[in-house]
Amino acid sequence: MSMVRRKPRRGTAPQLNSIMDGEIIMATVVCTRWLDAFPASYVTVLRNAVAANLNRPHRFVCVTDNVAGLTDGVEGVQMPDLGIPMQRQQKGCWPKLSILAPGVLPADEPTLYLDLDVMVNQNLDGFFDRLEAERGFHALREWNPTLWNLAPLKMRPDRGVQGSILGFFPGEQAQLFHRFNENQQECFERFPLDQDFLTENVEDVRYWPYEWTASFKWHCLKYYPFNQLFPEIKRPAKAKVVVFHGNPRPIDVVPQGDYYWGTKRKFGRGPVDWVRAYWLRHDASWAENLWWRKSSHQHQAESQAA
Repeated sequence: MSMVRRKPRRGTAPQLNSIMDGEIIMATVVCTRWLDAFPASYVTVLRNAVAANLNRPHRFVCVTDNVAGLTDGVEGVQMPDLGIPMQRQQKGCWPKLSILAPGVLPADEPTLYLDLDVMVNQNLDGFFDRLEAERGFHALREWNPTLWNLAPLKMRPDRGVQGSILGFFPGEQAQLFHRFNENQQECFERFPLDQDFLTENVEDVRYWPYEWTASFKWHCLKYYPFNQLFPEIKRPAKAKVVVFHGNPRPIDVVPQGDYYWGTKRKFGRGPVDWVRAYWLRHDASWAENLWWRKSSHQHQAESQAA
């Protein structure tokens, strides 16, 4: 398997939970990028945010079909060609499952997968502590629509895996990978998304603690007309990671200016100050320009049309 690696970025001083028998245990943080669906700057932002919020030695890996534009501190690993049809690459996030293929990632390192459009809000050490204390496949539990938040968590329907934040040891996932790769057409017919495949095929999935994550769409935004009466978009202070799934993406709420973003029922206007501050802190190349504004509006139009 062809691999292209760049100089890894290490974390700060190792913590006690990352040392076993005097040996430092390296951790892996991995993201994926294919078909240039996200600019390479997203990888840089996530890498910098992880480095600022992870207190243990780690490598940051991007499994991608295009290593161009990746910066120092990112290990670019060529995404294996699994023969996934173009239509399924464009919808369903199926190429993400390539991170489970044997040989792509270090087999014995605790691994945290993060989607490129998440925002690291607090320290990430707890994810690795939990993964090392309880082996297996860890995942984010899919959120319920807003009204279900009024009910206790145990009473809400379990909607299965949400694929934005995953935790595992790669060497333990060969069977899961082969189950997909050797039955691709059946998987495409049965499951709309890769996370639906994981929901059905991961044995005894372990969910991250609910309070560790927040959905920007479900937990930060209000429905119309309440978003007009109470326009402030509050940062979820307790969440370790804020997930931007669907519309908007983080970049849609960063530029200065007077513009709309979001969907017909949940939308906002202009930049969200705490998202903008996060992005500018972790992307030294950011510049206010029309390209980003145009990109944001195009994404909004495409999402609303869908």
